[in-house]
Amino acid sequence: MKTRMAKLTATAVVLYVLGTAISYFSPNSIFTILEGLGTLGLIITLPYYLVKLVRSVKNRWLWKVRNKIIVSYAFVGIIPMVILVLLLWLTMRLVVGQLAALYLDSELQNVSARLREANQGIALGYYQKAGPGTAEAGRILEDQARSALGQLAGQLGTVSWKVLQPVPAQTSTGDRTQGGGRILTAIPEVPASEPVKPIPDWALKGFSGLVYDDGKLYFRSIGPLRSRDTVYFSCLQLPFSQDLINRIRQDTALELSVPVPLHSGQDLDVSFSDFVTGGQINYIGLIVPINWTTGQVSNQHATALRVPLRTVYDHYFTETQTLGAYLFPVFTFLGSLFVLVELISFLIAVAIARSITRTIHTMDEATTAIQQGNFAYRIKTRSRDQLEAMAASFNKMSESIVGLMLQVSEKQRLDKEIEIAREVQSKLFPQKLPSFKNFQLAAACLPARQVSGDYYDFIPLGANAFDVVIGDISGKGISAALLMASLQSSIRTIISYQTLGANRDASVAKSVSDVNRQLYHQTSPDKFATLVLSRFDTEKLTVTYCNAGHNPPLVISDHTIRHLSKGGMVAGLFEDPEYDEETLQLERDDMVVYYTDGIVEAENPSGEQYGEDRLAELLIANAFLTADDLQALILDQLSCWVAGGDQRDDMTVVIVKMPG
Repeated sequence: MKTRMAKLTATAVVLYVLGTAISYFSPNSIFTILEGLGTLGLIITLPYYLVKLVRSVKNRWLWKVRNKIIVSYAFVGIIPMVILVLLLWLTMRLVVGQLAALYLDSELQNVSARLREANQGIALGYYQKAGPGTAEAGRILEDQARSALGQLAGQLGTVSWKVLQPVPAQTSTGDRTQGGGRILTAIPEVPASEPVKPIPDWALKGFSGLVYDDGKLYFRSIGPLRSRDTVYFSCLQLPFSQDLINRIRQDTALELSVPVPLHSGQDLDVSFSDFVTGGQINYIGLIVPINWTTGQVSNQHATALRVPLRTVYDHYFTETQTLGAYLFPVFTFLGSLFVLVELISFLIAVAIARSITRTIHTMDEATTAIQQGNFAYRIKTRSRDQLEAMAASFNKMSESIVGLMLQVSEKQRLDKEIEIAREVQSKLFPQKLPSFKNFQLAAACLPARQVSGDYYDFIPLGANAFDVVIGDISGKGISAALLMASLQSSIRTIISYQTLGANRDASVAKSVSDVNRQLYHQTSPDKFATLVLSRFDTEKLTVTYCNAGHNPPLVISDHTIRHLSKGGMVAGLFEDPEYDEETLQLERDDMVVYYTDGIVEAENPSGEQYGEDRLAELLIANAFLTADDLQALILDQLSCWVAGGDQRDDMTVVIVKMPG
């Protein structure tokens, strides 16, 4: 599963990268579908890795029972409470944000109202001081306008004023006209080259508000002035500029960005100043102007708001009701109390979890101490409950472990002694096979246990001869290994004495007889050994052997098998049995194979033994191999025959191949 998922993920990543590259360089290519296939593959594998991540976090952090209890408390109490608080916070933010937007709208309406009141004041002063048809009507009208503009300048900034008289578009008088209107007077003076826009029909009855004209926002107030049969229009105009935004901020602590058209794609400038501090509300407000040409609502603008919470609260509560002044402190107190109660509840839950898991924690410490070898560690029980009873059972188990460890220690001591015996025995076998005039030698011993009762050895006898010895001690284990060491020492001593001493012409049979006599006197009656002693003459290519009850070695010569069975009974049972020897003439490429009964008695899972016949067939079929290769082949065949079963006896094989 892991491998398949890893391959799928790797394939998805490769497809996604290739698809993305193709889409970048050739968007219309059909191979851009690879990007979609890669994305689909990543979507399929994402849940697998998410589950794997959750499992990893759970296995690491939730290993302690205390953490599991705390998490359960969190799911039962904390998480629902957090969700509720978040829901309340989101609701409050939306409501308060909408209140902030309404607050902005009310401030913009205040600006429009101030322009309307100023325009009405200009008209009222004109009617009171001049009246229709008065010769000084124009001067009086300008004086009223200058007074009103002076007051507005301190509140809103630079406001422009002009008086327009609608006239037919085709009429031409001495006054400046264009588009059906002419300017009678203006503050500040309007350049003669500036075109005059007519007042749209929908505003002729009077208007004051925010309009959108020529791609910009303006506050405009239109009021009629009647003089006999002629109607004039007093027009006040205030641009929605940064200067106005700054004045609104100073007067109301309301900060907003320069409005931008809603669907223009322009970014809002939200780099507010640090003028306002404390709790604040950030929100997006909509400004809905009237199209100056059509008189319809259009061209909505967006602006970023930042309003102090206290400002909104004072505007909507303290100004409308007596108790409103106390709501904010009450809400603050209740919120703080809620947080405090929740914190105390969490601490109580943690304390309860700690009391529940204290025993488990001490048991964990106890198991750690035992793992570190401190078997005297005991858990102190404090109360009578199920957990403490479990701790008491743990203490009893620890006492039992101490007794078992003593037994294990004794067994380890014995195993160590056996290991030492194995190492010593391994040094008794030839560490390096000798070399004799192109003779090929190979040998291997596979003990059934840690130590072996089988024995083999190569003993050089000058420049033109060497002995080969193979033996099998009755029994297995330490006793057989010790007897094998004694046998090895006896054979080497006897052969060295006979070949180097006064009796250097002693026969092979005489050497075996001497070994038998020494084993008989040094071992118990139930102990014996089988062995074959062979003496090779490297010049004459002869072998002289004596077989003391051992499995007959096999001589492979020109696809024929001959058994070396001449000799006598096993060594060590009787004091002076008779042993014979035999000398064979060998040919080049002939081969002598020695083995112990563990080779031919190896059993397959059905209980069938490998047998000497199979071994002979194997040797004849592969006589062309070198001694080392043939030895490896024999052991491989035996391993396949046993098929993973237990090795019942020691296996030893020795091969001597004549030079070719």
